[in-house]
Amino acid sequence: MASSSAANILLAMTMASLSLAASSAPAPGPTATVRAGFYLAAAAHLRPLAALDASLYTHLYYSALAVHPTTRKLALPADPHQAGLLAAFSPVLKSRNRALRTLLSVGAGAGVAGAGSQSQTDPAFAAMAADPASRAAFVAAAVALARGSGFDGLDVAWRFPASAVEMADFGFLVSEWRAAAPPGFLLTATVYFSNHVFDAPLPGVDYPSEAVARCLDWVNVVAFGLRPRGAGATAFDAPLYDRASHFSASYGVGSWIDAGVPAGKVVMGLPLYGRSWFLRNKANSGVGAPVVAAGPKQRGSNATGVMSYAEVQKLAAAGGGSGPQRSVTTTYDNASVASYLSVGDVWVAFDGAAVVSEKLAFVARRGLLGYFLWPVNYDDANLTVSRTASEVWMQNEISSSSKNGTGVRQTQGPVRLPPALRSPAGTPGPVPAPTSGSGSWLPWTKLNGLLHLWLLILVWC
Repeated sequence: MASSSAANILLAMTMASLSLAASSAPAPGPTATVRAGFYLAAAAHLRPLAALDASLYTHLYYSALAVHPTTRKLALPADPHQAGLLAAFSPVLKSRNRALRTLLSVGAGAGVAGAGSQSQTDPAFAAMAADPASRAAFVAAAVALARGSGFDGLDVAWRFPASAVEMADFGFLVSEWRAAAPPGFLLTATVYFSNHVFDAPLPGVDYPSEAVARCLDWVNVVAFGLRPRGAGATAFDAPLYDRASHFSASYGVGSWIDAGVPAGKVVMGLPLYGRSWFLRNKANSGVGAPVVAAGPKQRGSNATGVMSYAEVQKLAAAGGGSGPQRSVTTTYDNASVASYLSVGDVWVAFDGAAVVSEKLAFVARRGLLGYFLWPVNYDDANLTVSRTASEVWMQNEISSSSKNGTGVRQTQGPVRLPPALRSPAGTPGPVPAPTSGSGSWLPWTKLNGLLHLWLLILVWC
């Protein structure tokens, strides 16, 4: 009888201890990390959903739905195949990765040819955002469509607000979007530099950083398409650093942090395309070499001067064509953290595996939330860049226990970007994960000890 009573007491104590441990577990916090990719619906023929490994990402974006130029409403796909792709996107990908979260990107109707181009404008989006009634109807319709199609959030991809008035409208839009979104619904924005747009027709074009920090879960910083307009020479399209100007990924990321947006709400973009030119003289193939025209038109981008990563690798392997093998030169620039390929008279700036690794080390060192790849359709058959990025990020990833309650990663100290006219210091190795235990370890240890003590007392009695 005493033994049965003791067992009942022990069982009650065990259940109470388990209940206490469960109640002491930390509540779900902000997004821990982002390994995102943008999927171009218009380039689905290059990589069908069936060929996309969803396990390589934490978030995938359907890109994109544009604003109708006359109705100012969300322009839904008219093509049955595209409509089916939109409907299938979330359920198909989530069936392969239950932890995956999908987002619907709206506003970016252009393809890769205009990627990152800071002088690109979207009159239809601007007209919608300028009118309160159109804006409210658009917000409601976008949220309803996203939720009805199984998406976990929305992305504002207005490329790009071109005046102070349009930037104010952008602030109104994200504020109203947050008010209309249900709890837990993700809201992001694909943006350029925070404090100015270099090619804007008017001065003082600054993003409303306060509204961005308050209303959005994070910003996707377009850290590519940075080459100066009208240049008659080869140039890197997405350098991490630039010794002579502020056309660099590091400057773009730093501009948002300097504007007051927490580093834990900044995601840096990596391009999966290369920017190409025809050289004036193939014997002069360095950075800054004179060019005569944009590079050859490609099937992937359907544009001159743009190659998918898969096409860059194919060019390197084939030596530029089916004729006699031509010399292939691949160069990595340590000062800029960028690479280029020259084959005959064709010159291509692109992000290879070494560049991706160095950029992600920078992302981790700066304490950013993560990275996004644009667009994932352009990877090669083995998803080389997507796999490399995921593996490197997992190695460099800072444990979520190193964040405070605001979602901002804690770093060893402030890390300042190098001045524009000075070469950057060497990139440190992978960031080690913190060795301190999680917040629930100590309570469990104490409870374990108490359980053993109670058991000994009951057995003794």
